[in-house]
Amino acid sequence: MRRFAHSRYVTILDQIVSSLSNFALVALVAGVATTAEFGRFSLGYVLLLFFLGFQRALVGEVLLVRFSNVGERPREVDGAAAGVSASVGVVSALALAVCGLLSGGDPLLWVVLAVAGPLVFVQDIVRYILIARARSGHALVSDAVWAIVALPAMVWLVAVSAPAWAVAAAWTGGGVIALVVAIAYARVTPRPVAGARWLVENRDIAVRFSGEYASLNLSNTVVWFGLAAPLGLAGVAALRGASLLFSPLNTAFNAVRIAVVPDLVRNRGTRRYRARLRETALILFGICAVWSAVVLLLPAEAGRLVLGETWDAAADLRWPYAVQGLAMVVYTALLAHFRAAARHTSSTAMRGVLAAATLVLPMALAVAAAASGAAWGFAAAVAVSVVVGLVWETRARRRDARRDGDSPHQPTETDDT
Repeated sequence: MRRFAHSRYVTILDQIVSSLSNFALVALVAGVATTAEFGRFSLGYVLLLFFLGFQRALVGEVLLVRFSNVGERPREVDGAAAGVSASVGVVSALALAVCGLLSGGDPLLWVVLAVAGPLVFVQDIVRYILIARARSGHALVSDAVWAIVALPAMVWLVAVSAPAWAVAAAWTGGGVIALVVAIAYARVTPRPVAGARWLVENRDIAVRFSGEYASLNLSNTVVWFGLAAPLGLAGVAALRGASLLFSPLNTAFNAVRIAVVPDLVRNRGTRRYRARLRETALILFGICAVWSAVVLLLPAEAGRLVLGETWDAAADLRWPYAVQGLAMVVYTALLAHFRAAARHTSSTAMRGVLAAATLVLPMALAVAAAASGAAWGFAAAVAVSVVVGLVWETRARRRDARRDGDSPHQPTETDDT
C-alpha cells in the first residue's frame, strides 16, 4: 500500500490537483474583475506562469533526471535546489513589480502576484524534490491542502464580490500553507547561496532544459501575435477556442511525463524500462483517444456553453487539433525517454525543431488556408519534430549497437550530451 501511495499514478494525480488550484484562480478572478482588471491580471499571471515553467525546467527537471536514482543524499543538496527556485521567484517578483508600474490598475493585485512568486515557486520545487525521492504521496498531500484551504475561501470571496486582489491573496495563502506542509515532509531549507553552486554543478543540463523551455515558449508567443495579421482577431479567437478544448490533453501529458521520468531513471538499463515506456505510450494514447472523442462528438449546445460565440468558428478546427494530440503522444513518450536515457542532444534537437516549425508552419499555412491552415500548421509542427526525434533515436541506437555489439547497454549521462 505504501508503495502505491508514492507511485507514478499518485504523481499524475498530484499534477492534476496542482493544476486545479491554478485553473480555479483564473476562473474565479474572472468572476469578480472588470474587463480591464482581468486583462491586467492575465498579463501578470502569464508572466508568473512563464517564470514558473522556467524554474521547473531549470531545477525541477534536473531533479527528476539526475537525482531520482540517488538514494540517500545530504538535505543541503535539495536545499540548494530550492534556493535556486527562491531566487527565480525573486526575479519574477521584480518583473511583476515593473509590469505593475507600467500597466497601472490596482497595485494590491500586483503586490499579491509579486509576493506569490518566491513562495509558490519553492512549494513547486519541493514537490519535485519529493517526487524525485519517490515520495509523491507527500507531494499530493501538499497540493491537496492547497486546494482544500484556498478553493472554499476563493469561492466565498467571489460570492461576496470581493476585489480581485483578495481572491489572488487567498490562493497565495493556500500556497503558503502547502509550502509549510511540503517543507515539513521534505525537511528542506531553501539555500539561495548554495543554490548558485548547485546551478554551476548541474549547468550542463540545467541550461539546456531551461533553454529548450524558453525557446518553445517564445516561439509560441510570437506566432500567436503574428497570426493576428493574416487571420485577424476573430481568426485568432477561433484558434484559441479550439486549443482550449484540447488543453486538458496538455495537462494530462505533462502530468504523465513528470510521473514516469523518475520511474524510468530508476529502471534504466533493465527490461522493465522498455515495459514502462510502452505502458506510458499506451496511457498517453488512451487519454488522447478518449478526450479527442469527447471533443469531436461535443454537441453544439455544449460547445457554445463552453466557448460562447467562439464555438461556431472553433468547431471546424477540432480535427487538426485532434491530429496534433496524436502526434503529441509520440512526442511526449520520446521526450520522457530522452530525459530518462540522458539523450539530451536528441531532446534539444526535437524541441528546437518544434520551436522553429511552430514559428514557420502555422504562419505559412494561415496565409494559404486561413484559420484552418494555421491549425494544421500547429499539428504539422509537432509531427515534424516527432520525425526528427525518431531519426535521432534511430541514430543513437545504431551507435550503441556498433559500440557494444549485442551486449545489453545501460545508458549513462555521457551517452548523448
